[in-house]
Amino acid sequence: MDEPLHALCLSTDPAVSSAVVALLARIPGFAVTARELDYQLGSLELNDIREPHLAIVLLGEDPSPGLAVIEEVHKSAPATQVLAVSTDERSETIVRALRAGADEFLPLPLDANALMKVCIKVSALRRVSKANGGAQHAQFWVAYGARGGVGVTTLVANLGIALQAAGRQTVLLDLDLLSGDLALFLNLNPSYTLRDIAAAKRLDPVFLQATMIRHRSGLELIAAPVPLPGEAPLPLTSEQTLAILKLLDATHQVVLLDTTPAPLDATRAALTNADRIFLVTELTLPALRATMRALAWLREEGVELESTVEIVVNKHANRSWEVAPAEAAKTLGLPIRTLLPRDDAAVYTAVNGGLPLDEVKGGAALQRAIAALVGGAAPPPESPVLKGFRRLFAAAERRA
Repeated sequence: MDEPLHALCLSTDPAVSSAVVALLARIPGFAVTARELDYQLGSLELNDIREPHLAIVLLGEDPSPGLAVIEEVHKSAPATQVLAVSTDERSETIVRALRAGADEFLPLPLDANALMKVCIKVSALRRVSKANGGAQHAQFWVAYGARGGVGVTTLVANLGIALQAAGRQTVLLDLDLLSGDLALFLNLNPSYTLRDIAAAKRLDPVFLQATMIRHRSGLELIAAPVPLPGEAPLPLTSEQTLAILKLLDATHQVVLLDTTPAPLDATRAALTNADRIFLVTELTLPALRATMRALAWLREEGVELESTVEIVVNKHANRSWEVAPAEAAKTLGLPIRTLLPRDDAAVYTAVNGGLPLDEVKGGAALQRAIAALVGGAAPPPESPVLKGFRRLFAAAERRA
């Protein structure tokens, strides 16, 4: 049975508006009820009509009237998702639309697949809102390796794709401020990074959304800055990190974070406020020793290891020279959540091509093992960011 979708198309060009409505009617899986309004005829009485699930605002050559309409829709119907469309694809027009309150921007003429993805997003947000009694909270998953080279970024990139494929609206946050490469792993070239976010005088959901870059899977990414020669890493503070997480808490279902082994403030904030920590290691003595130190540090920070930390053994070759998994679990004092098989050829091919593992020869088995991590986590009873702020304030009081 097709899902009901109530749409409102606001335009100054009846022909274009009718074409958009006709395109909506052909989207599979949805029974669209659409209404058209011409906003050049005067003020809109949005309170007199049924609140739509989706409002499509067509911007004219002068976008200002349309931007005012977006602001009015956002104010009068805050639960409505707003899609701005225009023939003008300049970045300043897109940013102005997002700042006015638009949730998405698409160029004209509309692409049917792009419009279908917007409708799917509207549907997903409605389901999440109902499941949470109208209040959506994200889960915060952090992947961390106590030493470099254990495959954390490969795990994050492919776990994010698996989450998105499972219908979980996911954003990746690359907190590896020393050498973050998530954009490279996903073959993305971001225009904005965490450096732009940190430099912003005012951080709001619209601005944060504008800094994200979308992968073809639907996965979104906030990229780490690329350090310039002789430049120090971005000094992202715990407070700034928590502010970003607070905004993402209301817009996505899962926030998946890549981190660096270095004890940066951003890494500390992420780990101490996570719902799930994937502690990535290998079955070698140096890696296990570093993992033991990480567990001791997390325990000192008040992290509940048994309920939060999941040991992920990467590059498992099942060879006699490796430490036995049972012995590793005994040493760490925690069970091993999963053993990810070693497949250097598939991993290097995927990384060098910016491809998901399941799109390269031989990568399907490793991708299935990573995708199995999607399950096994219940939604948090409260926003973890609120818990983070309480911890932050408590720490400040202890220092005082």
